[in-house]
Amino acid sequence: MNILSVMSKPRKKKTKNYYFTAEVDVSIKVLNATEDQLERDRIYRQEIKPAFEKLVENIIHTFKFYYTDGLSIKDLQHEVVSFLVEKLPKFTADKGKAFSYFSIVAKNYLILNNNKNFKKLVNSEQLEGANGLSSALVVEEEPTPIDHFIQNMIDYFDANLIKVYPKKNDQIVVGAVIELFRRKETLEIFNKKALYIYIREMTNANTQHITKVIKSLKDKYVKMYNDYDKMGYIPRNVIY
Repeated sequence: MNILSVMSKPRKKKTKNYYFTAEVDVSIKVLNATEDQLERDRIYRQEIKPAFEKLVENIIHTFKFYYTDGLSIKDLQHEVVSFLVEKLPKFTADKGKAFSYFSIVAKNYLILNNNKNFKKLVNSEQLEGANGLSSALVVEEEPTPIDHFIQNMIDYFDANLIKVYPKKNDQIVVGAVIELFRRKETLEIFNKKALYIYIREMTNANTQHITKVIKSLKDKYVKMYNDYDKMGYIPRNVIY
């Protein structure tokens, strides 16, 4: 399945982010610089918590992280927000924009959680001898060389997405494409147009933007594969 060659029609423009504003970014920095616990609690409750909750809610539904192992979406949202709170002290000026940083932190948490619960579901279905969903989502036990390369590429972008693609809109599209690579063994979609529509649904980006980012990804893909072919891995310290 060649995910990077997908093409399709344009879609309406992405709406602007009105909830995670520059003021929220400042509030996070002020909170981290404040030792007064009462003031820290006030800043978080009034200025940061609403933005975190909306951020997590949007990511859950945008990327369809619905494998919750019985947990309600609201409880999952609360769980991820609590995780973001734990990471608040680690946010510093050199991390870039708070929105981008915490978006990636939340998405990575949800990816791991989603994949873990998905595997539990598949294993459960297989044990019960189901022929529907489980048979369509079987993953090979022994990874092939290309599987290993793709996993290296996924790990690379998980670590370097912000550095490689500083623009938030680009990060969203790249994140969607990488997510498709991550789910490549479980996708039942092989039509190029359908895959492109899937990216559109995940990002709400228009055709021109998606095509531009995918072209850039193709170039980086080739360079990464050349390095992988020589060294057996993709170096994390190289910005392609």
